[in-house]
Amino acid sequence: MKNIYKYLLIFTASALVVSCGESDLEPTLALDKDLDSGITSAADLGFVLNSAYDRMSVTGYYGRDQIIMGDVRTDNAYSNQNSGRFARSDMDYVPEGFGPWTEIYRAIAITNIVINADTSNLTGSAAQITHIQGQAHALRALLHFDLLQNYGQHFIDGQGGASSLGVPYVKTYKDPANLQPARGTVVSNIGDIAADLTSAIGMMDDSFNVSTSYMSKAGAYSILARATLYAGSVDPSLYATADSAAKWVIANSGATPVSASGFASSYSTDNASNSLFELAFSGTDNRGSNGIAYILRGTSYGDVRILTGDGTNPDLLDIYGADDVRGAADMIGTAQGYPTMLGKFPSMNGSDNVTLFRVEEMHLIAAETSLRAGNAADALSYLNNIPAIRGLGADYYASATLENILEERRKEFAFEGLRFHDLSRMGKDMPVIDSFKQLNDDLTGTPPTYGSYRYAYPIALSERNANPNMVQNYGY
Repeated sequence: MKNIYKYLLIFTASALVVSCGESDLEPTLALDKDLDSGITSAADLGFVLNSAYDRMSVTGYYGRDQIIMGDVRTDNAYSNQNSGRFARSDMDYVPEGFGPWTEIYRAIAITNIVINADTSNLTGSAAQITHIQGQAHALRALLHFDLLQNYGQHFIDGQGGASSLGVPYVKTYKDPANLQPARGTVVSNIGDIAADLTSAIGMMDDSFNVSTSYMSKAGAYSILARATLYAGSVDPSLYATADSAAKWVIANSGATPVSASGFASSYSTDNASNSLFELAFSGTDNRGSNGIAYILRGTSYGDVRILTGDGTNPDLLDIYGADDVRGAADMIGTAQGYPTMLGKFPSMNGSDNVTLFRVEEMHLIAAETSLRAGNAADALSYLNNIPAIRGLGADYYASATLENILEERRKEFAFEGLRFHDLSRMGKDMPVIDSFKQLNDDLTGTPPTYGSYRYAYPIALSERNANPNMVQNYGY
């Protein structure tokens, strides 16, 4: 990562938590000493938190896999397995474990060190210390939300919806009483996420913001909007929270949707005008051939390509009109003979920042929550804001429907990792575009339908062996 994410060497990767198992939570004697004496100032606390941002950028998480798996399991993309990567795009996961569990809990460990640090004797600005801890609360919420999306059982037939198994919400570091945490419920996870974000919003001071590569109040509100929209499918009362959070961002963040002429260039611009929160990469600190760009169109990788079909269901190439900049030749074209996403993550060495939240999403969240609240006029206005900015006219949609909103989200966020979770929360099967490329393990030519246990990843065997309180996901 860029220098803003460099952290104190005393907090080594080998010494920090890598899972929820007891052996992994046992610190070294050196770390014991460092935790007692290594953090002496606001600057030190900030350096430690920077390592959480850094851990979020690894290939197994937002450096590639979290984003790619959000599209490659859907009607947007498939893996040709050119280099053997993303073979599990058919959702036939190995029961021994899959997904970013370990990477995410490593980052959570850092946030807990920061949140639970004794700040009474730290030098520096007290307001800045509070702001740093507020960032940690927001990051901890996002990290647990991603775990819930990947591993929660709420969309699985017969598993109980809001009361079904979620993930362990870990709020401590090296606490003997919490070395083997059990899984919470989905509803308890959402409550903890919202509580962390409420704390974050109250603690952060926007005067300390330097760029959207750091968490801010707007970033925290954006997480709250996305998380409660997602959870509204199991607790509809949460749509009101998503509505107010999204509209707060639109009104107060200062972020503005990029114009049609600036759409393509926004993906190669750090901290663009529409950015609410992004992870920083650079020419010297990036994922290279293990990054997002290389898996999309690298000459030796290039495994993940755009699905094209026979017209039975609209593929990604079908849904963009001739005048839509999101489907223009500088965005979607051909690489190595395959239809490919060209314009997002444009630098092949992975030096572009990866934007996780942008203000366009808040407009479409506001459209959906307004519609669900019965305000069709506001819903249509927010929905049409995006195609209007993309140069398609202010009256592109004649009405606001959930299907129109879902389609506009697909157009706007293709290859940004949201499609699978949008289909899941709306109770959709994974649409079939090309049955040969979307086989499941029964070789029937169709992906799993909504309610299948495969809508959630399995819990790793190593995790279950390390923690006797850990329960495997249904079906595995």
